[in-house]
Amino acid sequence: MSSRRKRIVFDQTQNERGRLETTYSQLGQLLTDHDYNVEPYTEYMIMTKGLEGVSVFVLACPNSSKLRPAEVDALRRFVQDGGGLMLLSLSGGDKGLMNNMSMLSKNFGVEFDNTAVKDERHNAGLPTLPIITGLVPHPISDDVKDIVLPSPCSLRLSGKAVAVATTSQAADPASQPVIAAVQYEKGRVVCVASYEVFRKSGGLKNEGNVTFAVNCFRWLSGDVQLTKPSEVVAAQAKAEEARSRPGETAESAASLETEKTLRRLINAVFDLQKDIGRVTESVSRVEKNIETLRTQFQDFADKIQQQLGVMMPAGQFKTEDEHRAAEVEADVTSLEKELRSVQQLRDHIEQRHSSGAMTKEAYLEQTQKLDERVVSLNKRLAEKREELKRLSGQPTSTAAGQGQ
Repeated sequence: MSSRRKRIVFDQTQNERGRLETTYSQLGQLLTDHDYNVEPYTEYMIMTKGLEGVSVFVLACPNSSKLRPAEVDALRRFVQDGGGLMLLSLSGGDKGLMNNMSMLSKNFGVEFDNTAVKDERHNAGLPTLPIITGLVPHPISDDVKDIVLPSPCSLRLSGKAVAVATTSQAADPASQPVIAAVQYEKGRVVCVASYEVFRKSGGLKNEGNVTFAVNCFRWLSGDVQLTKPSEVVAAQAKAEEARSRPGETAESAASLETEKTLRRLINAVFDLQKDIGRVTESVSRVEKNIETLRTQFQDFADKIQQQLGVMMPAGQFKTEDEHRAAEVEADVTSLEKELRSVQQLRDHIEQRHSSGAMTKEAYLEQTQKLDERVVSLNKRLAEKREELKRLSGQPTSTAAGQGQ
């Protein structure tokens, strides 16, 4: 597994009903637990430059908002070049929601109909909560027995679009696609007739929806296993292993839970670093504004002194170099603290591996991430220390080398 996690972004520029911080907060945590970087997309408009480095782009039910032709073209080229795109709608389709998502999806052979699916027989308590069992074999339906799809519309398919899930014969409309998948050029597209399929305290209450969610983003991002044993074979093998080693069942379960906790901790380290970077950038902007005000005040003080002979205490302000030195010194302290934390986590993982409590595969995967982080931190720490020497007037490593 690559140490660089793939980015999944949820668009927030089209007044979507599915929002990462509320509606999809549970989905966001689920994807984070599976080693993805999950972020909102807020750059208006949606353009090719803003999609750089993105693995999967999600449009979760735009409401009374329409994509511009340039945005449609940017997303089409994004998929064509290898990106993953997920489009989610709701009862009424484009017409009912007053959006134009089909203008984008028809490039891939899918359109969202102006329909409201109901199923009187197969539902989760209400006809508008159909339980979809008509699933065909596909990576996104792997190990999924059923999906609760609240208030969906139906889909119209053409070309290479594949109907992964359809309504039952008792539904209205009957036997119609509600989930579709498309392999387009180098990329992939999934269209779902209801954004509420992933809603917290809604669709995600159903186990099949959770599995479906993970499958979708794995497939869209290219993280798909080529071969996988069936559920029956896997269950039989697990039962046989439990019978042959009954005393290890509880220990294995505890070990798996510990591995999961460690994985989350490592992911938290990377997420924290990303947040630190954002805060540092914001602080830098504030510092620049303060420096500008300091310079303006210094000029004002000089003029007052010249005109009125009044002394202004401008000298109490730090110079730009002094201010920068204090900032760099704080960065050094922060980096040293983070480096110690990562090294402590690395030592803990080493101890668990040495004691046999961690598999070699998990050990190699996690230590690779942490070792790369240590190298990166040491490099940044060395750069900051050199900068601090320069600001304080001490000879730097480069200068010392030239003097020899």
